[in-house]
Parts: sequence; structure tokens; C-alpha cells
Amino acid sequence: MRRSAQRIVKRSVEGLWIAFANLNMQQKLLIVFLALVCLPLVMISYASSYYYTRSLKANTTAYATEITSKMLIQLDDYVTDLYNMSAMPLYNKEFLKWLADPDNSLVKSQGMDLYITNLNKIKPDTVSVYVFDNYGHIDSNIKSGGKRNNLAQVAGEWGKIAAEGDGKPMLVSTQEVTTDKEAYYAFSVIRQLKSVRTDLSPIGFIVFDTNVTAISRQIRDVDAVTKGKTILVDENNKVVYDSDGALTTHDLSGDESIRRATGDRGAFPITIDGKDYISTYAKSSLTHWKMFVYIPLKESTRQAAVTRNLTLLTSGAFVTIALIIAIAISYALTRPLSKIKTLMQEVQTGNLNVSFNQKYRDEVGMLGRHFNIMVTRVRDLLEEVKLTQTRKKEAEYAALQSQINPHFIYNTLEMIRMRAELNDDEEVADMTFTLGKLLRYGVNHEEQRVTVGQELDHLSNYIALQNMRFSNRYRLIVDVPQRDREMSCIKLMFQPIVENAIHHAFKDRLDGGTLRIDVRHEGTDAVFTIADDGAGMDEERLKALREHVAGQRALASSGRGIGLRNVHERIKLQYGEAYGLQIESREGAGTEIAIRLPARKQIEEAELC
Repeated sequence: MRRSAQRIVKRSVEGLWIAFANLNMQQKLLIVFLALVCLPLVMISYASSYYYTRSLKANTTAYATEITSKMLIQLDDYVTDLYNMSAMPLYNKEFLKWLADPDNSLVKSQGMDLYITNLNKIKPDTVSVYVFDNYGHIDSNIKSGGKRNNLAQVAGEWGKIAAEGDGKPMLVSTQEVTTDKEAYYAFSVIRQLKSVRTDLSPIGFIVFDTNVTAISRQIRDVDAVTKGKTILVDENNKVVYDSDGALTTHDLSGDESIRRATGDRGAFPITIDGKDYISTYAKSSLTHWKMFVYIPLKESTRQAAVTRNLTLLTSGAFVTIALIIAIAISYALTRPLSKIKTLMQEVQTGNLNVSFNQKYRDEVGMLGRHFNIMVTRVRDLLEEVKLTQTRKKEAEYAALQSQINPHFIYNTLEMIRMRAELNDDEEVADMTFTLGKLLRYGVNHEEQRVTVGQELDHLSNYIALQNMRFSNRYRLIVDVPQRDREMSCIKLMFQPIVENAIHHAFKDRLDGGTLRIDVRHEGTDAVFTIADDGAGMDEERLKALREHVAGQRALASSGRGIGLRNVHERIKLQYGEAYGLQIESREGAGTEIAIRLPARKQIEEAELC
């Protein structure tokens, strides 16, 4: 498995390197510049922004945790003051005497009202103070809004809570208080009051209702700084205070913040309604309430975002300027190389009349100088090769022509000898005359090119000589227009092909045969066709003959095809590889040989060049 992974990594690296190596020089320079300059700059900017944001988050978390603890201490101090206020009646003997008295005299009522009113003035956020005795009497002082609508119902609950406290202050979580005039949220402090003269028996209890604005006053300044919100929950996870006001008195037992706040203080990230927050919490040792402070992550990292954006903008500006400079420099460095590449492509197409303008003496300038020297040398060599090829073609043409003439003369003389032995009459004179004309045409080496008409006249004399020998066994049909007869061609082009047909196509036929010559035009080429109605040949012999004519196979023992190969090679020497002979044959259906030549206009242009 490990080796397979290593091979995959190796192939990936090799693939990347090959892709890089195939890029042009300008692209390589830009990639190297980006890798060595731009990429480190961007990475440094990103790393700086990342660690700055991370540090800012840590500092914000530490600050928020500390602030949460301090706010909770202030809240504990406030609750402690309420606890102390609830104990103040225990130090007033007269108040305890009135509370223990079952009679509800005017003096008692006025005295208790005055005392309760003074208690209610100590803290600005205490809304009401209720005093209950053991005889069903209720004394109270209400700052505004009137008494609770549910006082009768909660009195029993308060009595139970006071009894549970047994003289200690008891804290009741926030409840919604409704009166005839308004509704508000308040939390309560309850203490059972006992007689200090006798056996410390309970003589009643006192209740302080405090508006949650007492908590809000301490928290709102912090929320204004953090742009977040604060939630205070009691030991039963019931919301005592919510700075948004939406969750007050709600039970948050299943909330994620409650589940994650397992210690006495701490911090954790949390997402609420799709927004990210840093949440810090602290637990009060006095009330066992927990305070949660939620700071929006976006607000806490706003300065980091500004710094990051400014850093990235500055880095981007520098990278852009540097990239423009790099592009300009890489273009200046690679432009001469591109010029040399273009010139080489011109040379590749055959244009050697190019030259590199050498301005500087650096490596590229020296390369351009050697390129000019190379092109000059190539031009000189091509001129030498051209001259050599011309001389070689002349020599090969002369050699090929010399191969034909002895062969033809030998056959003709042998024919005259045989005729002379058989018949000593005027026919010999005619044959000798015709032979003279053939010899004069063939041995004249001054003119290497003739017209198609001259070739056809020469072929007519040859056929006439053969018909004298074989009693008119051969019929020649020529269908070549006059305009094509004026076309230029090589000498001895038709006669070797016809001679090959007579010796091989009709050798087993006593009644001779017919040969037909016609012409067609294909584009700028003229194609002359010599067709016979002889024996033809099978696929195997046709393939062997084609390979022999093309120079891919040695001459057959029968000598068949020597004239065809001779004509094919001479045409290629004169006109190029695109021209020559094409042979088609079918056994029992004759043979057709096509001669492809360039049209007259191209020949004349080639001669002028």
C-alpha cells in the first residue's frame, strides 16, 4: 500500500514536471516568479492575518470571561445587600413586637407602614415589600403600579419557602408580575422572621420584590461594548434575565450552552441562528446562578478583518505591480527567443531568406548570431546540393538513355538480319529507312526534351517497323488532341512501354493485338494512358512488376519491366516524386499503364526558373 502511494506521488510529480517543462519560457518565468515572490508574500500575509485573528479571539475570550466574573460578583453584592435588608427587621425590637401582636391597632399599622416604607427606599430597584404575620395580616409598601394580582396565590408558596429557609434568606427566581396598572419581571428575596426574646419561634416573614432592571443596569454597559447579549439562569436552568427580553422565565435545560457549561467558569464557541458567537460563562457561589455572555464573532474580529483586508489589499497591490513588472521583464527576455523560433519556423517551410537582428551580446544575441551563420551555411549547402543534383540527373539521364539505345539497336538489327535471310527484296530497304529514322531520333542527345507529338511520331515509326516484321499484327490507336501533342515531355517515353507490351502482352498471340493511347487531365496534371488487350497478369506478378518499377525489387530473370523502370525513373528525375508510371492489369483482360506529367504551364515555369 505504501509503495503504491509512493508510485502515485512519483507519477504525479513527474506529470507536473513534464507539464511545466512543456510551457513556453515566458510562462515558466512567471510561474517561478509567482512561486518565489508572490506566493510567499501571500502566505505571510495570510498567516499574519490568521494568527492576529486567533490572538484577538483569545484576548476577547479572556476579557469576556473576566468581565463575566466581575459582573457576577457585582450581582452577588447586590443580592447580598437584599439579604442584609431582609435581616434588618430582626434588629428592630419594636417592629418584632408589632409583628408578634395579634391585634391590628392603628399605632401598629402606622409604625409598620413607616418602617416598611423606609426599607423599600434603600434600593432603587426594589418594587415592593410585603410583611406577613402568623395571624393573616399583610403589610406592604408598593412604589408604583399597585399590588400583585396573584398575591393571594403566591403568599402560600412564599410561606413554604420562608419555612424551608428557617431564618435564612431565600432567593426566588424571576417571575412575571402583573398588577392593575402594569406588568414587569422581578425576582424575590424571602426571609422568615423569628422572635429574638423568647424561643426564636417564627412570627412571620418578609418578601422583597426587585425589578430585573437591577440586573440590566449592571449588564447593559458591557453589552454595548461587546455588541452581544447576556443571559442569567438559576440553578434550575430557568432564565432569570435575558438582555434581549425574549427568553426571560423560559426553561433552557435542553439548550446547548447549558450542556457545555459544566464548570464554574469557562468559554466556548457556539452558533445561534446561523451566527457565530464566543460564549463565556461564570457561576455564582452565592446564588448558584450562571451568567452567559455571548459576543458575536464578527464583532470581536472586526478589527482583525479590517487589518486582514488592508493587509491583503496592500499585498495584492504589491503583487499586481510586481506581476506587471515580471510580465514586462519576461516578455523582454523571451521576445528575442520567440523571434528566433519564428525565424526557424520560416526556415522549416523552406524560406532561407531570413536573418535575426542582433542588438545585444548576451546569450540570446550570440544564439541569434550563430543562427544567422547557420542559415547562411544552409543556403550555401543547398546551392551546392542543387548543382550536384542537377549534374547527377544529367548523368543519370544520359546513363539511362544509353541503356535503352543499345538494347533497341540490338533488337532492330537482329530483326533486319532475320528479314534479310528470309527475303531479299525492297521491303528490306523500307525497314532500313525506318530504322534510320528511329536511330537518328534515339541517338540525338542534344535535346533531352521533346513534344508529345514527336514522341507519337517516333512511336508510329516503331510500330510500322514491327508490323513489317510481323505482317501487320499490331494496331495502334492514338486519341490525343493537338493541344496535348504540343506538350513537353522526356524523350523515349512511349516506345519502351509499347515495346514491353509487344514482347510480353502479345508473345503468345499469333493474331497480334491492339494498343490505345489517350489522355485526360486531373487538376494541373496530364495523364497519358497506354492500354493493350493482351494477356494481362495475375495479382502476384502485378505486385512484383510494381515493386520492380518502383526500385524495391531486383530485375526479374525474364527481363520484363526494364523499359518501364527506365521511363519511370527518368520522369521522376525530371519532374519530381509526384510523377511517373502507374500500372493496372488483370489476367486475360490486358494491361493499362498511366503516365502522369505536369501540365504545360508548370513545365514552362520550371524551365524559366
